[in-house]
Amino acid sequence: MTNHYVMLNRIIVCFLFLLMLSCKTDPHQAIQSNDITGDTDIDAVTKAISKNTGDASLYYERAKLFYDRKNYDRAIEDLASSMKIDSISAISHHLLADVYLDYFQSRKALATMLRAAKLHPSRIPTLLKLCEVQYILKQYDESRKTVNNILKLDRENAEAYLMLGLNFKDEEDFVRAVNSFQTAVELDPELVDAWILLGDLYANNDAESAISFYDNALTVDPQSIAALHSKAFYLQNKDRLTEAITEYNKIKMIDKSYKDAYLNSGILYMEMDSVDRAFEEFNIMVGVAPDSHLAYYYRGLASASLGKVEEAKNDFNSSLNLKRGFQKAQEALERLQ
Repeated sequence: MTNHYVMLNRIIVCFLFLLMLSCKTDPHQAIQSNDITGDTDIDAVTKAISKNTGDASLYYERAKLFYDRKNYDRAIEDLASSMKIDSISAISHHLLADVYLDYFQSRKALATMLRAAKLHPSRIPTLLKLCEVQYILKQYDESRKTVNNILKLDRENAEAYLMLGLNFKDEEDFVRAVNSFQTAVELDPELVDAWILLGDLYANNDAESAISFYDNALTVDPQSIAALHSKAFYLQNKDRLTEAITEYNKIKMIDKSYKDAYLNSGILYMEMDSVDRAFEEFNIMVGVAPDSHLAYYYRGLASASLGKVEEAKNDFNSSLNLKRGFQKAQEALERLQ
């Protein structure tokens, strides 16, 4: 009897101890308020959270920082904390959907935005975000239904027509896609993406007017890399090589780390038999994107054309190390050997 009493007491004491321990060392609480990462921006928000654990906006701000740094697990944790405090926050739902999309959990992104739309059925930015996620998941019918809901709220919403055009474009309905994008730019002439998409559609149909659409986009935003790249690529496909290189050079002036500008410029210089210039472009690309197998492969081609056999071999081997089984590099290496 006494032994049973002692045992029962021990069980109760252990239970209370574990309960107290769990309260003191709640892993979620530790992550939210005490975890110092060494990242100045994140740690500043963490300190603010430790002083005000009930402020949903602070968890949201830290989630954004984690998201920017591709720390998706921590971003999700912070958004869960934020939404526990403010469960109807539209912007938290939007950010969570973005995190899930980048974390290759698109179904969770969709579920998140469906919930957001249910909470905010008349909030156009939320419906646009839902429409975008549905489009990404190739749910074109559902995406168009969401567009129609937006247009019931705002008949002249340019972004809704942009999304409508994207759906038609993916379904290869050229006429309705063009009509949708044209409506979008009529309603909002500063909608750069719509101008670019119009250019791309016309470029695919070999129409010279594509340039005018790209130029309209660049009039709105002269530093739009997407517009410059689309225009350059169009000129490249038209064998207007010097003009294309000029556009790629503009991109480099805006963003020196944009590797495709060096890649495409180098390829064009190779076509123009300016191998030295091509080598320079590929060499810069290797510095900008040392993890790109194409950078080493194309620099190897340029080196081989310049008679630098050992340098070319090294580059082809580097390309193969970065992408095992890359056939073009393997074949180029075999030719040299």
